[in-house]
Order: sequence, then structure tokens, then C-alpha cells
Amino acid sequence: MSLIRRDLLRTCTVAALASLLVTSCSGKLHDYAIPHSICETPISRQLTEPLLQPIGTVSEWTSVGFRTAGESSWCVVFVNGNDAVHVNFASHSGAMDPMSAASPDDPVTGLQNPRPIRLSDSAVIGDDGAIATTHCKDKAGADHFTLALKVTRGEVSARRTVAIERFMRAYMPATVRTLGCLKEKE
Repeated sequence: MSLIRRDLLRTCTVAALASLLVTSCSGKLHDYAIPHSICETPISRQLTEPLLQPIGTVSEWTSVGFRTAGESSWCVVFVNGNDAVHVNFASHSGAMDPMSAASPDDPVTGLQNPRPIRLSDSAVIGDDGAIATTHCKDKAGADHFTLALKVTRGEVSARRTVAIERFMRAYMPATVRTLGCLKEKE
């Protein structure tokens, strides 16, 4: 083989390897799909993605009797096997005060830095979650529904708090629509 051909072959081999290395390192190593719903409520993937960072394989685990009328239930969203988001659903009689449930001393629904927001009948947002309650008469006789969201993944930041609020503003009404609340007889 001539010297020119060997140099050309070596140059082409190095160029091909460099191209392969750049291609394999510059693209995404994993293309994980953000779910179209969280805990059986359809929701925009753009609203969900910030709560699941860093993204990975997403799965859910729900309580027995999940979303049964008149019952309290929960759903945990995992990313790569680590909990990321906890959602508690409660149907109950009578109104409740989300601010009292948001007390940092409450191990289930306690929030960091809770403050009221305008959403549904009553709601609070915190640096790590939100709680909202609204009228919703169900077949079991409960007349209110409360949703508590707790984000356990990622660092507390203003950006995450904004993402939580955006998610909750869409998720709460979407969840209520899936409940089939009964209309009050007039």
C-alpha cells in the first residue's frame, strides 16, 4: 500500500472515529418521555417536567382504592426509582383550611414557607408544594375535595416554586374535572 493511501486511510479512520465520538457524546444518552398524565389526571408535559428534574424513568405507585369516591388516597411519582412528587387526594364533608394543613409541623402535607394564593375555594403554595380545596359533591356524600402536592425532588428555589404554582393552577381544576362532581339540586 502506498504511503499516500495509508495516510488517507489513517486520516479517514481518525475522522470517522471523531465523528462517531462527537455524535455519541453530543446527543441525548436517554430519551425519557415525560408522562401525559400524573396520577390519572391529564396534564401538560411542559408543566410536569420541571417537577421531575433531573428526568429519568417515571413511574407511579398509588394507594389501594385510589380515587374512590368518599375516600382519601395518595399517589407517589418516582423518577429512576426515587420519589419525586407526592399527591394526596381527599374527599370530605365540610370545608378545611389549607393553611393549617400546610403547617411545616405536619409530616404529610406540611410545606416550607406556605402562603395563600387564589385558586379554587382556598389554596396555599409553598416552596415545596401546594394544597387546594374546593366544593365537590361525590356519590359517597362528601361535599369537598382537597388536593395536596408535595415535591420531594430538586432544590428549593424561586424557579421551582413558580413551577409548582403553574403545575397546581392547571392540575387542580383538571383533577376536579376527572372526579365527576355532582351538581347540587336547586
